[in-house]
Amino acid sequence: MGAMYKALAVVRTVFLIFIVGYTVRAMPLFTSVATTFDEQYARCSAALTRLIYAAWFAVAWIAFETLLGWLLVRSRSRSLPPSPTSGQRVAEKGPGTAARS
Repeated sequence: MGAMYKALAVVRTVFLIFIVGYTVRAMPLFTSVATTFDEQYARCSAALTRLIYAAWFAVAWIAFETLLGWLLVRSRSRSLPPSPTSGQRVAEKGPGTAARS
């Protein structure tokens, strides 16, 4: 299970680098001012489209991680033995130790 967490950490890091790079690329960093409204609209429209894609990439990744987390928790809970009831715990500790728990 530890290898799975390490692999997920690597994938998270790669995705974070990708989404930050994609978002920085999508930001309108122009050195010149648009001279016409049409040029300004085209620049904003292109940048907004790329930012929307970046946002949906992030949402998809969050959904993927949430689903994977639930699957890992469910598989781990199936592999663990059932937890003892309080009566079983007292009996295992022995007489006289129940007051300290």
